[in-house]
Amino acid sequence: MFKPKEILVPTDFSEYSEAALAQAVELAQQFGSKIHLVHVSAQDAEHMPMFFLDDEKVGEVKKHLAEYNKQLMDAKIEKFIKGKNVNYETHFETGSPYDKILKLADILKVDLIVISSKGKNALEGFFTGSTTEKVVRKANCCVFLVRKVLQ
Repeated sequence: MFKPKEILVPTDFSEYSEAALAQAVELAQQFGSKIHLVHVSAQDAEHMPMFFLDDEKVGEVKKHLAEYNKQLMDAKIEKFIKGKNVNYETHFETGSPYDKILKLADILKVDLIVISSKGKNALEGFFTGSTTEKVVRKANCCVFLVRKVLQ
């Protein structure tokens, strides 16, 4: 029987990725697995046109974005993991989402990636769908695809 010990869960903080996290928590409880919760900020966010800002202001924007992402991650941990006796670790990456997810999966030697089939909205869903497809096709471990239908 497949018993994953290390589970990677990418999140874009959407309701779709919440469904993947909820499923990963159930698996972690059942098998005593550790969850690695990762958020990847797309490289595009790092290169937004901020030519009107000096280096100090750009640094402040990046700092606020990192703090905001940490707050969102903490809220997901509070909602889905706290009090459930699940070991977890958080990771924040910047770059190509699918590339960072796959590299982190290899570095951490995860047994399973639990990922949602969609993202936040139509445009982001298009890109996240592309990310999901690439993760499913190129991962060196098992991938559990979670589909959530919003009503």
